Amino acid sequence: MYRILVIEDDPIVQKLLRDTLRPEGYEVVLCSDGAKGLKAALTERPDLILLDVNLPDTTGMDVCRALKSDAELRHIPVVMMTGESREVAQKIEGLSLGAEDYLLKPFSPRVLAARVRQLLSIATKPA
Repeated sequence: MYRILVIEDDPIVQKLLRDTLRPEGYEVVLCSDGAKGLKAALTERPDLILLDVNLPDTTGMDVCRALKSDAELRHIPVVMMTGESREVAQKIEGLSLGAEDYLLKPFSPRVLAARVRQLLSIATKPA
């Protein structure tokens, strides 16, 4: 069973993500801020991370940078999510930091599930 770490501070979005992913057969671990998310990434060893751009203690960009600079975590696919339709520059920044995908909220649960499935099908764990 694949484990997905959700780093998202909005409880409504957390519930939507959990309720979308669990029926697909994924184990879902929820964290409400960046610091807890980074700790969970180390302890839970998720197969994929869904990361909100706007967190209460830091930015998703900083969390992504930390994940992708850690030799033990950099292989984990990261999907960044934001409810703000900012400039293309923000999306480019997230992808430049190593995020594998970038979703704008609100998103279709079916599209999210398909993207997660696709990323997990091509992701490989280190030996």
